[in-house]
Amino acid sequence: MISTEITTGRRFVVVLQPGDDVLSSIAAVCAEHGVEQGYLPVFLGAFTRVSLIGTCSVIDDHDAPLPDSVHLEGVEGTGSGTIAFDPATGAVTPHVHVSVGVKAYSANGYAGHLLAATVHYVAEVVIEEVLSPRFIRKPDVAAHGLANLSFIAIAG
Repeated sequence: MISTEITTGRRFVVVLQPGDDVLSSIAAVCAEHGVEQGYLPVFLGAFTRVSLIGTCSVIDDHDAPLPDSVHLEGVEGTGSGTIAFDPATGAVTPHVHVSVGVKAYSANGYAGHLLAATVHYVAEVVIEEVLSPRFIRKPDVAAHGLANLSFIAIAG
């Protein structure tokens, strides 16, 4: 386990409109306002399509990262996430996990890491800016090499 105290900055409320791509819209809001890192304490809405890490196939190794994804249509859900700056690309990378229900199937539920989503009616997001420490994603050997959130003290 790692943990750190954070210093927060500004808060932004974002209303995503029908047809908006969720992850690129969050990145665009961050670019517009100069937010390099933060977290999403509120993420909720209705989506025409979402893609999540998941599978309906037999899983040989339940400990290894899952390479498959599921694609769902007509869902509503909620989630949360973090935003880290990627110095290699000069852009922010939102990392969001959601729980969604497929409306046409009695709101049958799915949960997982959000790969893509398109807004149906509306999605509401709160972005909480983090001023320090620096959020980075780096490969974590203990997590099969997945790029996990880590922290670097900011000199000041």
